[in-house]
Order: sequence, then C-alpha cells, then structure tokens
Amino acid sequence: MDARKDIAFLVGSESREAILDALATEPRRPTELATVCGCARETAQRTLAGFCDRNWVEKHAEKYRLTPGGRMVYEQYVELVGTVTQVDLTSEFLTNATGPIAGVPQSVLEQVTVTTAVGGDPHAPLNRYLTVLGDEPVDEFRGISPIVSRVFNEAAERVIGPGTRMELIIDSEVLQRSMDSYPDALEQAHELEQFTLRVSEESIDFGLLLVDEHALVAAYDGDGNMVALIDGDEPAVLEWAQSVYDAVSANATAIEALGPNA
Repeated sequence: MDARKDIAFLVGSESREAILDALATEPRRPTELATVCGCARETAQRTLAGFCDRNWVEKHAEKYRLTPGGRMVYEQYVELVGTVTQVDLTSEFLTNATGPIAGVPQSVLEQVTVTTAVGGDPHAPLNRYLTVLGDEPVDEFRGISPIVSRVFNEAAERVIGPGTRMELIIDSEVLQRSMDSYPDALEQAHELEQFTLRVSEESIDFGLLLVDEHALVAAYDGDGNMVALIDGDEPAVLEWAQSVYDAVSANATAIEALGPNA
C-alpha cells in the first residue's frame, strides 16, 4: 500500500471519515453505519471493504471494528484535523503577531480561545476582551498596551477596586498620547498607591493582560486596530504570557511622576 494513496482514500469523501469515526466508538454493522453516517448501505460496504484492504478494519461476529492499526490511523487523523483547524483559527493572530508574542508555542495555541476580526464582526476581539474582563473588581491587573483607548480606560476603571494591584506597561509614545488625550485619568490612576506605571524603552505593538489567573494577548494591525485575540487560563498559557510580560517589564522603567519634568 502507498501511504499517500491511503490518506487520499480516507479524505476522498466525508462518509469515509464519518464511518471511521463511528467505528472508533463501537463495532457496527453496515446497515448501522449507513444510518449513523447518513449514507447508502452500498457506500458503507464499499468503504468497509477499502478499510479492510488497508487493515484498518476487520469483521468480527457480523460487525466491523477497528484494528489496532486502524485506531492509530484514526487517532492521528483526528490530531491532524485538530491541528489544521487550530492553525486556520490562529492564522490572523500569527500573521499580525510581532515581537515577543510572535513565537507563541504550539502547546499554548492548542489551549486558547481565539477571536478574530474576520467573518463580518470587526469588533469581535474587543468584545471578547471586555467580556473576559467583566465588570467586577479584580485582585490583580497587569497589562501591556500599544495604544491609547477610551474603551480600555473605561473597562479598566470598572474592574479596579481599592485592593486591586495594578501595573501597566506602555512605551514613551503611548505615554505622551495618554498625557495629551487623558491627562486627568492618567494622573488619577498614577496617584493610586497600588498602581505602577512603567514605560518601555522599546516600541510596543501588541497587547497583553494578566487578570486574576486569566491571560489575554492581542495582535494589532498597522493602524492600531485589534485584529485577533487569544485568551485562556490553562497553566501553559499563563506561564507563556507571564514570560512575555516579564521580558517587556525588564526593559521598562517605573515612572515616579507625571508632567513635563517627569
């Protein structure tokens, strides 16, 4: 047998994939497979014959079941489909991810929720960000922002309580724009004892938020629009996001005062 031809046989029709999937659950007769998979009995018979020729399936007590080799094929195929699907979902993020977030590990991508601005909803990433952030005070808020945004400022105000430990990292350009556009809000935040503002020596072009054991990482286009967001609370996701945050923080300086002489 030729591996390429065997793969082509499996993916040659949706019914073959469905039959392999059904057999992975339990042994079945051709008539059962036809009903479960929505195909003709003759189609199920031909597929079973093809699977038997490849030693993926065997007949036992009037029913067909996967062989050990067939189960290996099934499990690897499911993994491949999952990988391709995840790559498709994350393509917008990966295309626009730059700097330290460009090297996001595959193990992290497999455990995140992906939200993109494609598919007719350009505000989907922002809406996901606001949904995850919520409206209740949080214990910890550590963020990296590449833009000045009224929406983000208002969202942060809603979740910052008296006991919230907050740190924000921005670059010098964003600091200047913030002082020009929202001087009062920036000054009020900076006066909070639990708030630390750090300014990066390098330009920042991605967003990151660590809030109460949940990580959100955003990719932006050249116009400063959030085009993709990945988020999750699995240990691998949090560890990676923390490492990115620490790397940026290492090149950022805490600002003790605001104003022309700061």
